[in-house]
Amino acid sequence: MTPDHPHILLINPWIHDFAAYDYWSKPMGLLLLAARLRQLNYDISYIDCLDRFHPKMDSEAVRKATRARHGRGPYLKTVISNPPGLEHIPRRFSRYGIRPSW
Repeated sequence: MTPDHPHILLINPWIHDFAAYDYWSKPMGLLLLAARLRQLNYDISYIDCLDRFHPKMDSEAVRKATRARHGRGPYLKTVISNPPGLEHIPRRFSRYGIRPSW
């Protein structure tokens, strides 16, 4: 990182839903934007909240993630309360992706 270049943080956010699964889900638009910004001499940082292989994952989660076939697999799942308006749906709402503290 250099002080004379603007620095931009790009974030691929969590999924908040009743279900989510990684079917080669990559943020293509965000990655293309990052590449273009680098060409324009911006310094880029990137946080992927959907990283299924995050270094802080426990060994069981990594084992499950690597068991997936051809780059597909489950995201880390944290059950959260249903948002307003969806309380009546009898399914568990979750945040998919890395822990916020990571």
